Amino acid sequence: MWKISTTILLFCLQITVLTPVCEANFLSIHDSLLFVSTLDGTLHAVSKTTGKTQWTLQEEPVIKVPVEVTAGKLSFLPDPKDGSLYALGDGMNGIKKLPFTIPQLVSASPCKSNEGILYTGHKKDVWIAVDPVTGEKIRTLSMDGTQKVCPSDAENVIYIGRSEYTITMFDSKTGHKRWNATFTDYSTNVANKDSKDYDYKHLSSSSNGMSVTLDSKSGEIKWLNNYNSPVVAMYSLSPDGLQKIPFYTFAPETLEHLTGKLTSRLWKEKFLKHGDQEVFYPTLYVGEYEHGFYALGSLVDETTVAVAPKNQGPLLLEGPKLPPKKGNSREETSTASTKRREHSYMMLGHHEIPEESSNKMSPALAITDKSNNVIFPNIDPVPEPMKPNITTTADQGYQYIDVKVRTEQSIKILLQKQLEAQKLMSQEQKSAQTSIHKSGSSSSDLYDAVPDGHVQVGKIVYNPKAVLGHGCEGTFVYKGRFENRPCAVKRLLPECFTFADREVELLRESDQHAHVIRYFCMESDNQFRYIALELCGATLQDYVEGKSQYSRTFDSLQLLHQAASGIAHLHSLGIVHRDIKPHNVLISQPDTGGNVKALISDFGLCKKLSAGRISFSRRSGAAGTEGWIAPEMLDEDKRTTCAVDMFSFGCVIYYVLTRGKHPFGDSLRRQSNILEGDYSLQSLPMTDFYVRRDLIDRLLCFEPSKRLCAKAVLKHPLFWSRERQMAFFQDVSDRIEKETVDSEVLICLEEKGLEVVKFDWRKHISEELQNDLRKFRTYKGENIRDLLRAMRNKKHHYRELPEDLKRSLGAIPDQFVQYFTSRFPKLLIHTYNALRCCQYERVFQQYYYIE
Repeated sequence: MWKISTTILLFCLQITVLTPVCEANFLSIHDSLLFVSTLDGTLHAVSKTTGKTQWTLQEEPVIKVPVEVTAGKLSFLPDPKDGSLYALGDGMNGIKKLPFTIPQLVSASPCKSNEGILYTGHKKDVWIAVDPVTGEKIRTLSMDGTQKVCPSDAENVIYIGRSEYTITMFDSKTGHKRWNATFTDYSTNVANKDSKDYDYKHLSSSSNGMSVTLDSKSGEIKWLNNYNSPVVAMYSLSPDGLQKIPFYTFAPETLEHLTGKLTSRLWKEKFLKHGDQEVFYPTLYVGEYEHGFYALGSLVDETTVAVAPKNQGPLLLEGPKLPPKKGNSREETSTASTKRREHSYMMLGHHEIPEESSNKMSPALAITDKSNNVIFPNIDPVPEPMKPNITTTADQGYQYIDVKVRTEQSIKILLQKQLEAQKLMSQEQKSAQTSIHKSGSSSSDLYDAVPDGHVQVGKIVYNPKAVLGHGCEGTFVYKGRFENRPCAVKRLLPECFTFADREVELLRESDQHAHVIRYFCMESDNQFRYIALELCGATLQDYVEGKSQYSRTFDSLQLLHQAASGIAHLHSLGIVHRDIKPHNVLISQPDTGGNVKALISDFGLCKKLSAGRISFSRRSGAAGTEGWIAPEMLDEDKRTTCAVDMFSFGCVIYYVLTRGKHPFGDSLRRQSNILEGDYSLQSLPMTDFYVRRDLIDRLLCFEPSKRLCAKAVLKHPLFWSRERQMAFFQDVSDRIEKETVDSEVLICLEEKGLEVVKFDWRKHISEELQNDLRKFRTYKGENIRDLLRAMRNKKHHYRELPEDLKRSLGAIPDQFVQYFTSRFPKLLIHTYNALRCCQYERVFQQYYYIE
């Protein structure tokens, strides 16, 4: 059955440019412009060198299609790049690519398909005169005559030719209209530009308007733009007209990962020197925007991406958010979703490349499919025999596909072995109850029975379908049991056995600490090695992004303090983690009181310092996750110390306190900004802003030796209670009470003191407190010492204070301390740093870390 819907005008813009000015003058004005066409119908005139938009020309959206999708009815998805059509089949038939495009159907109409569908269409041509400076329409020329749009005194005029296509489909038996759509595409009859002679490479996202331009020779990122709508075509302007420029469409996550790698100087030098290549997996991306659904060829990388296989049913839990309406600059990212239309669902997200439909036209027409899969230059397409392994998870309802990335020749060999091992993995899951179950039969007396679908290896039982996470080199983490207690089971490939042994050795040495994940045991079979670990409820990343199972909000500072405690323990044992990030800080299962704790996990990249050593060389290469790697890790001439973990932890602190932001910016430029030491902390909450900024600044120092160590972080005022702050202020006041004005401690305290007390602290306290202070002595408003003395005196005589003043100051210690620190936000951190000169004194040793 076919869906009946209201007729929508369908037109495709076929652009040709004529200009009355001479060729030399023309090129001097326009040779630096790039024209970018987006799905919403906008043509952006952009500077090639800076990426700045000079002007925009707003036309009809590229596609408009019916949004109703009913079960059992056939609908189509148009490709906004060339007008190709994809048919949504009935039931489990999946998506099929039709062997013709909308413009081809219009050229061939009236025509009939072998399925009894009648096609009618027509074409209308329009010329648009545009001011080359402002982009304003001056006039339009069509069969209906000339229509002036606005007066203009422009000397030069650009004429853009636009062809509008309309197509309608009817049922030959009933005569009812079955489907219609609107398609708009900026294209040209001028020969396409040769990519070999072109100085730039353009990358774009399939589900939002993010676009990245690279220098084709150096790989440098020239500029980034967000057009708020997916890019569907790019052109350069020549005397002969518009020339189409190749560009490459990626999944948003892939685009972020790829451009993030290109910001790494070391990776880029290797890429240009050795010509290393990456393999990307071609998919068909089905998306939606405000005028309907569309389909775009999209490349994904090695990160696990939800991809629907061929002949997928009506549900797919991966798709885009609806792009914002024009004027909204907010970026959209790919998230799990389906779109319900009446009584069924539209499949959104990445699909395997569909097969071509057998739909034929009658009479025989010379309609051929000219579309090509877009592959990044110098990147080999994924050959058919190397399709990635698929692992299905029952809990999440979609499929993970691991796509392998090749960056060095040695890794290619490893990946081939890994693919072979993953083939064995699928065989293992099919025969879980026979071959693998036997390998653990010697310990079967530990369990009453192995549940259906589970696998037992020695003392470990796990569910292959309950995937908790995954890592690099084919590592998976499953939910399982060890000696009848819940655990997480980490499974590693043979290529990683050396790393597994090292990880277990380091876990055995370090897991006695309350904030390091607990190790239970390790087992092996003839294919894999299994590590049983403490089962946790979520990662710190899940918690911050609101994806965890926890409904209550925990004390973020307490979790960070616990994580720092775990790092300090590792460092005390000479262990450098080298991959501190929110994903590797786990949150435990709640105890009987509902309390949770932070645990440092994933020791796969850890390195043990030799006895007596404080650093190690970089011969093993840079370790860690891009965007969280300390700058010295990317410099082969520098040695690595525990300070690399502290740099990463500084990023983690900012990430948690800002609920998901990163001090070095968006993922596309993050690692590049790290190498340049360019960060911003402006998104920190204003509460205790200066205390928070002080700690993060001290951790993000470009020079490793100047960063705080983990034990020093544990004593930083950011983690102090109000009671401890009150005690510190009192100890400081007692210490400086009798000091002369020329003493070292008082000079340190009062330096830049006017900024701390806001020139006169007496003017910033309540009237009740001002009146009470005048009764007993004279205080100097420009001195920090007198402010601390006033705090100490009122605290000591709190019970004797008038009731109105007690209400003003609040209860001791929390409200009392907050009264002063909220009015003088720099007071605590300034006093703390000034009194470092006294850190060796017995009273102050409790507040400072002394090596």
